[in-house]
Amino acid sequence: MNRPKLAILWIVVIFVQYGHAQNSKVLGNASFQFSDNTITVSTGKVERKWRWTGAGFLTTSYKNLLSGKEWATLKKSDAKYESQPININSRKTWTQSDRVHNSDWDLPTKIDSNSEAKLLSLNCLETDDEHFTSNHLLVTAHMVYDSGLELKYLIRVYPNATGIWTAIEVKALDSFSSDGIPEDINTRKYYGSRQPIKIARTEYIPVDFSLPNQRRYWGLYNDPGNRVNTKDMVKEKVVQGWPIFQDEQNTWANGVSIESDGEGLILVKESNKTVNKYGHQTGSFFCTPIGVEVTGWGLKPSEITSEFRRTWGTWSILYSGGEDNMEFALKQFDRIRYPVNLERDMHILIDTWGSDLQNDEYKKIYGRENSKFPVIEKEIKSASDLGIDIVRIDDGWQEGGTMSKNSWHPNTKVGYDANWGKIKKISTDYNVQIGLWAAVRYITAEELISNQKKLGVATWKFDFDKLENWESFNARIKGIRKFIKETNYTTQVSWCPEYDDQRYGWYNKNREYGPMYFQNIQNNLPHHIVYVPYITLRHHWMMSKYYNMNALQCHWQNPSRTNPKYSDAYLHGQSYAAMSAFMSAPSCFMLTQFLKPEERDELREVISVYKAHRKEIFNSFVFPIGDEPNNASWTGFQIANKENNIGYLMIFRELHNIEEKKIMKLKFLDSKKIKIKDLERSGSKEILMNVENGNIELNIPKSADYRFFRYEILDN
Repeated sequence: MNRPKLAILWIVVIFVQYGHAQNSKVLGNASFQFSDNTITVSTGKVERKWRWTGAGFLTTSYKNLLSGKEWATLKKSDAKYESQPININSRKTWTQSDRVHNSDWDLPTKIDSNSEAKLLSLNCLETDDEHFTSNHLLVTAHMVYDSGLELKYLIRVYPNATGIWTAIEVKALDSFSSDGIPEDINTRKYYGSRQPIKIARTEYIPVDFSLPNQRRYWGLYNDPGNRVNTKDMVKEKVVQGWPIFQDEQNTWANGVSIESDGEGLILVKESNKTVNKYGHQTGSFFCTPIGVEVTGWGLKPSEITSEFRRTWGTWSILYSGGEDNMEFALKQFDRIRYPVNLERDMHILIDTWGSDLQNDEYKKIYGRENSKFPVIEKEIKSASDLGIDIVRIDDGWQEGGTMSKNSWHPNTKVGYDANWGKIKKISTDYNVQIGLWAAVRYITAEELISNQKKLGVATWKFDFDKLENWESFNARIKGIRKFIKETNYTTQVSWCPEYDDQRYGWYNKNREYGPMYFQNIQNNLPHHIVYVPYITLRHHWMMSKYYNMNALQCHWQNPSRTNPKYSDAYLHGQSYAAMSAFMSAPSCFMLTQFLKPEERDELREVISVYKAHRKEIFNSFVFPIGDEPNNASWTGFQIANKENNIGYLMIFRELHNIEEKKIMKLKFLDSKKIKIKDLERSGSKEILMNVENGNIELNIPKSADYRFFRYEILDN
């Protein structure tokens, strides 16, 4: 694998003590300029400006360059809201938000609009952050406050991006005291109600909410394994009504889209917040009379120390063209922030844990037994025959127990040799790579490197994590970053969010090191996570609205071996089950050595067809289409890139649906002429179709069946 070229080409430092320094720099379509105390950055698609106020940098403009829409429309003269300081436990604290801001950030009782700061330097460099993100301009404004805080404001400007990334780094000087800073989100009593107390702000854009608008909040849930059955994975809420006269707070969302006349401003928290797990000081979104704010530094008062520590980052994204383009703009920025390495990330894998129903033993869970050497030897050969790229050996390969320490070496008692020699030879002979599972809090850095060097692990699945404060989260990120660099960027980490412990979130920077693992689905025990095709399909469908699916390892299970007492999986074919994961980074959570000969033939064929097109699929974006899966829907996925002329459709007619034909509404194809072909039916011909009002009619004669189409746009 070729490492990307180190992209630190220039650094410009501006000392601004005289207040008149000027400079500019360009990287492709991205640009930075500092002039007349104003920072101006552009990606080629969006432009944002901040003015130095003496209290910090304040956003004065945020413009969609493609549509001309300006979002920072509220002038200070229009902001007439002021309120008085409040008291918590008889201690004077912080004035509430209905006031004119002089900086995009604050820290209650320490940094406010009346604070005095000295701007020490402004620098801009070209970087890809040690190859963990796309190449960009990084602007750093370094300042010191009279309250004893040093602060760096960070701006990432990615060429051709739909948005801007911002974050803060802070450290305490000897004169700093954390007294009086709110610990985390809370409320105060106010005339019989509970009103929110704001914690540290990280982002502010002066949006004028007196103009027509609606706010779309969304969030993804934690603990996906325990959401198998009928629980949702995504929460979405649209709030209508304007003007906004009081602060509108949302504590559970990962993102908000402020929408007005087909235009939109998206803000996303790069934090470990999930709908059902607040995370570590992840704060809130506030839509207020004077603009939109993001709170939550991810640093509690006691965690502000004498070293620079980074807050949660924020994405601010602009789009036009309605809800479909909102999804597209979000996914474009996500892809730039967390680029996919096709050589490393594009694969189909087997995870050995999921085949728990064996030998008709309905009361026994098979898990660790699946990781014994004789089983793995068979599975590597089976994977090679089917065209599967990786066999990931789950819990059971190591010397000790699941939660043991200093024992993460191949267990010779279950057939391995001490140096992985036999597995290495078989994987080489059959051209199948090996992945490993590990309990991340227990395996040491030395054990990780030792196994990596001996086995050349293609992907690690990390489980049983627990991240409860800034230190634990930072230590995990720092340790894995060092590990990935020591492997010369040849491996990835698949982060497991299972169970209800606080872990990573879905948009957080852990994704710099690999995809998220989605959810365990078994074929017998435990009964609450038994594979049900329409539920698995529904979860993938819901996730695909707000997430890049090639950054998510989604599973399928062997339908013929799934306990019919708890599922109707047995009424579906092997290829149907596989296709329900092929819009993602697909992972079969089962041992394929148990497939019947005719099932092997079916699965081998669909894998072959998929692999012929997966590079184009990985370079595109996945969108949900049709109706929400409910076991009686026409549903599916459109895989598209608006900047290309090709795309794919994965369409499912569910088990209890009675319609042989269905009109499906597609995205981005209104009034287009397309050429469409069924990729699996032999002898199928390309068909020319006009997409009227975004709709085409499709035909699937049988229920519990699907179609996999490729289309090409013939006119623009």
